[in-house]
Amino acid sequence: MKKIYTLILATFLITACTKDDNKEDESSIVGSWTMQESKLNGDPVSSQNIVKFTSDSKTEFIYNDLTETGTWNKSNNTLTISWDDADEGLGTYVLEIQELTDTTLKWETEIEGEGTLRETFTR
Repeated sequence: MKKIYTLILATFLITACTKDDNKEDESSIVGSWTMQESKLNGDPVSSQNIVKFTSDSKTEFIYNDLTETGTWNKSNNTLTISWDDADEGLGTYVLEIQELTDTTLKWETEIEGEGTLRETFTR
């Protein structure tokens, strides 16, 4: 009887350890992303952005001749970026991730007084 209980316990432990329930998703936002499309209220916006996210929660946005840096935090589908050098009231950027795979990142955000910005990036 002890062998049966041991076998059942071992089977339970093996199956419990093969699944990582704490893992947020299979894809990581960490890496370098190149903008493919940007739309404000459905209208195309001309932009050539590169966004980099590091494993130590640092971010770098590169567009035109300007680079902005900050820190990032991802919780479920919400990405929050706190800018290092921002004007008063513009220090935090909150994005809703619509899609995150190994090769695609899509997000949207509401820009006060302007509307909805939707952007698509690829690795």
